[in-house]
Amino acid sequence: MASLTININVAGRSYRMKIDEKEEEYVRAAANAINDKVNDFSGNYAFKDKQDLLAMVNITFASELLKLKKSGDNTSIIAIDKLQEIEALLSS
Repeated sequence: MASLTININVAGRSYRMKIDEKEEEYVRAAANAINDKVNDFSGNYAFKDKQDLLAMVNITFASELLKLKKSGDNTSIIAIDKLQEIEALLSS
């Protein structure tokens, strides 16, 4: 597979990443989803710095992933629903 170097912005910081070409869409969508959650949390919770917000985002996404893994047969349906939610967030 062809690799690609991209720059993404997460919580106001730029990161240079080397990824497979086929993963670009997912990496960019993930960065956008993280930024959306950071913005949501920053408006709703008190925080000292971005590290606190990123920790909250990480816990949120990790717990969602664990729920998906535990759900077994429904994983595909739930994953599609979550992806549609992310796509709707990105489109707005």
